[in-house]
Amino acid sequence: MSQHVPLSVVTREERGSAKNSRLRKEGKLPGVLYQPGGDSLAFTADEYEVRRLIGRGGVRSAVIDLTIDSDAPRTVLFKQWDRDPVRDQITHLDLQEVDLTVEVEADVPVILIGSAVGIRDGGILDQTALTVRVRALPDALPRSIEHDISEVELGGSVHVHELVVPAGVTIVTDPEGGIASIMATRASLSDSTGDAGEESDEGGAPAASSGDSGDGEE
Repeated sequence: MSQHVPLSVVTREERGSAKNSRLRKEGKLPGVLYQPGGDSLAFTADEYEVRRLIGRGGVRSAVIDLTIDSDAPRTVLFKQWDRDPVRDQITHLDLQEVDLTVEVEADVPVILIGSAVGIRDGGILDQTALTVRVRALPDALPRSIEHDISEVELGGSVHVHELVVPAGVTIVTDPEGGIASIMATRASLSDSTGDAGEESDEGGAPAASSGDSGDGEE
């Protein structure tokens, strides 16, 4: 079962770029809660607290007990957040209220573990998909999906259908989609060529005599 994390916010009436900019200067973060079948609700959160939650990892599928103005907690998920790439500052937060008895979809991080055979042979790991989309009840959403790549050889790859998820969780991303591959490098290709050359010398024709072939007795 997914672990719930608490977050407290306060409602806000003022909106607009100027108001939001002032909030950010005060260490506050403007946000919106999307309610199923209802109007959205604008709120203000503590920017440091939100950064702390996002920094924990697996937050996209984390179930949040959201307290608004000291009311009873609501069950919500992170929908998305905007970030200023220059200042590395979160600028806006969207949350989605959910029902614990209704399945939802969320993006879950894929964590590759183990030391691949292909890496030991000189290749490099190229992870092209950092997350996959899954469907499950909110409390059953995994914080991450681990996959052991120890047996992946040079030139090998990992696809979505190879991932293993807990019972009650369904991956909705294309099963043939790629997750990662072990790419060859110049060094690994040179090693392969050198090994092939050595095998050829061992099984080839005998080496020439060190003496002058024309000086023998007649």
